[in-house]
Amino acid sequence: RCQRMREDYDEVVAEYYNEEASTFEQRAEENHVLMWLRDDFREITLSFKPRKLLEIGYGPGLDMTWFADREETEIVHGVDISPEFHEIVKGKALKRNDSKVIPHIGSAEDIVGVIGERGVDTVFVYFGALNTSKDLKKVAAGISKVLEPGGIAILTFVNRWYLFDILWNALLLRPRKSLARLGEIWTGYSPTRSLPSRCFSAREIRRSFHPYLDLAEQRGYCILHPAWYRKHWAPKGSIRSRLLRRIDYFLQWTPFWNFGEYSLYVFENPNMDSK
Repeated sequence: RCQRMREDYDEVVAEYYNEEASTFEQRAEENHVLMWLRDDFREITLSFKPRKLLEIGYGPGLDMTWFADREETEIVHGVDISPEFHEIVKGKALKRNDSKVIPHIGSAEDIVGVIGERGVDTVFVYFGALNTSKDLKKVAAGISKVLEPGGIAILTFVNRWYLFDILWNALLLRPRKSLARLGEIWTGYSPTRSLPSRCFSAREIRRSFHPYLDLAEQRGYCILHPAWYRKHWAPKGSIRSRLLRRIDYFLQWTPFWNFGEYSLYVFENPNMDSK
């Protein structure tokens, strides 16, 4: 019964992103906040000198192809639940004709069966694909198995305790929106379409991954800087945007690091044989 429920849920998530697929890439490239976040996520990933990568939730393949374009990259696997995204990235892989981009269909829980154990040195998840995971601890176990010893996982999550959003909606007398991320089910960003998911707290994430991987680094994004869906509040290159990003940088060293729109965690697999 649990297996059937997961399959049904996976179909809901896949259908949601199938409808997004045709315009997803264009919207991502037009949003300067998303572009800034992506650049920072990539820079952190590159600092660990990846060569064999796996992306969970690859979407239209923006990051898969970007990493594949680097000479030192040997291969970039990807797992995504959307058949439409799979077709898009498969087309990009065929045009490349270099066998470096390998997209697969599947959920985060399926990665071991898809690429096997010890297949990569780096796993990355950008923009909260694991928020739609039904079993985060199972995903953590799977990531530890596909990583080589010493491998790194760079994982971003839509944050549960996005303090600005909570306070802003409370001030506007919108209690349901104010508390939306704190419940067991979060319906996503869209006011017109629902994507059942969950916003995890830092404690939940650390608890899920601790038995399998060691936490090496954590940081928060868009603490005071407006989130991507409020990009017009801090236009690209504006003094306001630069100032708020600078303040966010300093907040990393305070307990407020985990009150932003996104949180990023770097986990290390020091010795998989002992896990």
